[in-house]
Amino acid sequence: MASSDGVKLLSDIHLKWFDASSLLEDDQRKLLELFLQSLGITSDVARDLLHVLFASRAQDTALSGRQLRDAIITLRKMRNAGDAEKGLTMRNILVWLKYFSDIRLVEKIGSRYHFKGNKKPSRAFSDGTKPLVEDSVKYVEKLLERLEESFNIK
Repeated sequence: MASSDGVKLLSDIHLKWFDASSLLEDDQRKLLELFLQSLGITSDVARDLLHVLFASRAQDTALSGRQLRDAIITLRKMRNAGDAEKGLTMRNILVWLKYFSDIRLVEKIGSRYHFKGNKKPSRAFSDGTKPLVEDSVKYVEKLLERLEESFNIK
């Protein structure tokens, strides 16, 4: 499926809604989990990667893939998360960075990653990811109309 600017969407986004009371959560990790689950993502690596990206944005810094990996390991050790390197191959990290790039949330400048346009994450989402979701909804609406025609529903 192509977006309105003709770019073919390469990543799937599976939307999930939560009750508004979930916004009262204070725990950063749980909030990240809610955000990712809203997009259909349940990966611990993705959650830890976004955690590090949020923390680096708060410091107004961008990190290389290797720095992201090292920061995730440090984060996991601080949480006493057991095997701090579980799932943290560079390939896995790059796969998630590509996914976040495909949904226009994150970008790479040189060898460093940050939220698209070095914007606040909410703005990067609104400017990049949200239009992709809206294009998907438009497609579903057109598909339903086509189905109605196909079934001769008046």
